[in-house]
Amino acid sequence: MQFDAFLKQVCPPLDLDWRKYRRRSARHRLLERIAELGLTGFEEYRDRLQEDVAEASGLAERMAVTVSRFFRDKSVWDNLQQRVLPQLLAAGSGHRYLRAWCVGCACGEEPYSLALLWQGRLQARHSRQRLCVLASDVDAVVLQRAREAVYKGSSLRELPADLRAKWFSARDNFWRLSPTVSRQVYFCRHNFMTEPPPATFDLIMARYLPFTYYRGARRLQSARRLWRALRPGGALMIGAKESLGAQERQFFVPWPGAAGVFRRRYPGGTSDSSAS
Repeated sequence: MQFDAFLKQVCPPLDLDWRKYRRRSARHRLLERIAELGLTGFEEYRDRLQEDVAEASGLAERMAVTVSRFFRDKSVWDNLQQRVLPQLLAAGSGHRYLRAWCVGCACGEEPYSLALLWQGRLQARHSRQRLCVLASDVDAVVLQRAREAVYKGSSLRELPADLRAKWFSARDNFWRLSPTVSRQVYFCRHNFMTEPPPATFDLIMARYLPFTYYRGARRLQSARRLWRALRPGGALMIGAKESLGAQERQFFVPWPGAAGVFRRRYPGGTSDSSAS
């Protein structure tokens, strides 16, 4: 069975847009998974997906693009730094930790970007509070790469020069992130669609996964899961090229002046920022 034929058969019943996965990297990751399971090809894996709910629920995350960049969509990160995080920190001034969750973290550029932002821009002004970042993915291979915190130069092209100079060291055409920053992020294997949220968070980064690859009931279910994982008044950060439709806006309202960020709301009601 060819990869495209496999996608056309398995994606629609799972509320996935099969066209989003026509990439060499997605095919390669599935072939690795097929070998890990001891199967012979896409046909056997299709049958496995029909029988194994947990495996099927993790398919979207497993096939998602794993290559990202530090501070991808710089304008969204600027909004987070200037408008969103100060409000979250002020609202939680009585709490010791600001808790963040990166869903579908792949090789770690997204959660490490948040840790760098905190270390390089915010920590000095909020010394009584600490940042705690949980980063999750269904794929053990990419999680191991994320823990190693070593990247090609292409992953750093949007990284501010001062942060690169202070927190990265170059070796053999690769860049290693300082342990001072990397140890702020805890990585865990987690199936977003079948396992409950690991905690309640002030900030969730769900960029280029549910609102890129999901559709229909699965997309709505993911929005509900994210809403439940946020504290009242918490923030959801998505990609600059993503948007929330009417059904997702039951749960989130745009953060004023911060494109790419949404505030948790009561379904069918108003923003619940007053409850924060």
